Amino acid sequence: MNQKLTVIIILTTISAFFSQVLLGNHAWGTDPSIFQQRSVHSASVEPHTIYLPIIQTTDGAFFVSTTGSDGNPGTASAPWKTLQYAVNHAPAGGTVYIRAGEYTGFTLTRSDLTLSSYAGETAYIHGNGEDTYTVKILNSDHIVLSGIVFHDNQKQYSAGVYVENSTSIALTENIFYDHQGFGIVTKNVSDVSIEGNDLYDNANAIEIRYGSAGVVIKNNKIHNNTRKVDSGRGAIGVTFYRTTGPVTAIGNQLWDNHSTGEADPEGAAFEVYAGGNVSMIGNTIWENETVLETGTDGQAACSNITFTRNVVYRIARQQGLILRCASNSMIANNTFDGLDEFVFYLTHFDGEYGGSIEGLKILNNIAVNGRVYSIESTLPASVEINHNLVYNPGSSSIRGEYLAYVKGKGNTKDLSEFQDWTGYDLLSVSLLPMFSDAASRNYHLLFTSPAIDIGKNIGEPFIGLAPDAGAFEYSP
Repeated sequence: MNQKLTVIIILTTISAFFSQVLLGNHAWGTDPSIFQQRSVHSASVEPHTIYLPIIQTTDGAFFVSTTGSDGNPGTASAPWKTLQYAVNHAPAGGTVYIRAGEYTGFTLTRSDLTLSSYAGETAYIHGNGEDTYTVKILNSDHIVLSGIVFHDNQKQYSAGVYVENSTSIALTENIFYDHQGFGIVTKNVSDVSIEGNDLYDNANAIEIRYGSAGVVIKNNKIHNNTRKVDSGRGAIGVTFYRTTGPVTAIGNQLWDNHSTGEADPEGAAFEVYAGGNVSMIGNTIWENETVLETGTDGQAACSNITFTRNVVYRIARQQGLILRCASNSMIANNTFDGLDEFVFYLTHFDGEYGGSIEGLKILNNIAVNGRVYSIESTLPASVEINHNLVYNPGSSSIRGEYLAYVKGKGNTKDLSEFQDWTGYDLLSVSLLPMFSDAASRNYHLLFTSPAIDIGKNIGEPFIGLAPDAGAFEYSP
């Protein structure tokens, strides 16, 4: 590999420099390996003081191996041994390649560094049995972790990667499993990308806390997270905890996130607690306990929640959205098929975790083969529910014999009766949606679908006279 030598020498004259080197009066004049022993530092020095150079690969690449030594220069042929040493000593703009093997974690407080498994190999980073966080990124920026497996931290509230007070962080194409707490946690961050990861067998896969401007959770596989963090938390795909946003979860697959071994399981694909400015767009969701659950402590609103263009279906168990608080929120252009209990559970300032749903809009959705509404309290006049296709000829889902429930009225199988009771869905239809192939989970619309052009314009592009209901706009 090409190498460059950076030599800083302070001499009284240039001739003194040449006399020392050419005559070989210094060891480093004849033995280049000495270059690897010390790093360059700048300081006030006396004449003739010699600063030994750094060896650095021209492409900024450094290496860590289980067979290396932290006394080495970090080259491919003489790698470092520990990740903590590597993140402390690699220069800004460098990339640390981690050779195959098991490593313990590290704490990173710096700028501009990439860590990645070496090409064709897999690096594993596990908990050390003492620290809650396997990898901790604090007060840092422009950090990338890619292609690494984070696993086995059994401390309560543990995390594979914990990021706080940092910006421009990318967690890409990693695997997170077997954490008694969380796969990934962020707190008071900005511009964080969590993309293409596989997260399973944790309690909660991802938790976004407090400041979260520009956090994007994209194209991840989030599944089989079944553990409990404590008596009140666990078995969640993604939690948004007191978020200020904007934060977006887009294009993810979320399945089998629920507790096990219980008559009434807990868990959800998404959870919003006392936070807002959250968008969940274009995700595919199945076999979780709940699709989305919201709640608050009564002191902070959960508001400005967007849930659009998602596809949700049940194979054996999947209930819908529990909206205890969701003010000024939009649930639109989703497709729901065969959900248990309800698609939309709606309350307003009701119960321990209840808050406001003022300004909630439920528009342009398709909900079939299960009970669509469970309205558990009087809702504010500002709630808008309309332009949906709701159809339930009777199904095997729990409460699947009904279309809607309204507190004080009971269950109904008939859209017109629901309209009379509530004044909602006056421009909605109850007809077979005509999907391309629902059995194969292809929920695109056929050209004969009654969902075409029945939607309300919510500011997104559409084809035809009006938006279509459902997750997919029909295109001839």
